[in-house]
Amino acid sequence: MEGDLAVCVSHARLRNPGVETPLRQHLNYEGPIRVLKAVGVACAHRGAGGRLADQALEYALEDMVSQETSEEILVLGRIDSRNKPSERLVTRNGFELLDDLPAPEELRNWYTIIEVEL
Repeated sequence: MEGDLAVCVSHARLRNPGVETPLRQHLNYEGPIRVLKAVGVACAHRGAGGRLADQALEYALEDMVSQETSEEILVLGRIDSRNKPSERLVTRNGFELLDDLPAPEELRNWYTIIEVEL
């Protein structure tokens, strides 16, 4: 399917003190916080064992690192607890479940801290 969109990723830098303060206190973390907003694989490209999703997530994380000057970056993402493929994706890529920080409805918080080689 040459020319078709296969994956899409989105991320942002968190600058909302209302969210940052409890998260920083909870994890005892002072550095920058990035939010993984979305990693999507087009239906036509699904079923490849997560390979495309892993590559898309890797690209997003590398892009986050390239935009920061800190030694560590905390990456936070929220996943609906019914979305098992996405939970497997983040688990394969070193994210941990942050069960004790509240999230709305079925959403669960996942995080990883990336150490940056400066």
